[in-house]
Amino acid sequence: MEENRSVTSFKIGGEFFAFETQAIRHILEFTAPTRVPLTKPFFKGIINNHGNMIPVVDFRILLGKEPDDTFKEQSIIVVAIETGGKEELCGFKVDEMDDVFEYEASDFKREVVIDVNDEVQHAVAGTIKVDDKFVYLLKTAELANALT
Repeated sequence: MEENRSVTSFKIGGEFFAFETQAIRHILEFTAPTRVPLTKPFFKGIINNHGNMIPVVDFRILLGKEPDDTFKEQSIIVVAIETGGKEELCGFKVDEMDDVFEYEASDFKREVVIDVNDEVQHAVAGTIKVDDKFVYLLKTAELANALT
């Protein structure tokens, strides 16, 4: 029997997404990152968190949506991404945090239909049905590939 898994969900442009809770290192109130010249449009810059320089990605732009800084509850979710046996940190700017919840295997579906670029599409593990909403579960390693 497979045990329930804990995820932390957030909203981007009216859609719900989630990271596995164990991958999240920090949830920070949004502060403007220091801009780095000549980077991709979705890369907002870097922040210093406890001496760690963390790149920050605007999830809206990564999904192909227009930037929008009008949300009062914007946050930066700092996740750990395993690369070459080493843990790297990356921050994702989100419109607002949603919930932390556990889901059962029967609530998870691998079939995903989402209108995003192929790299982000590969980072979506599937959808979780929670009450009256669907949450797209993201794979951190594949999401890191979408950033390169």
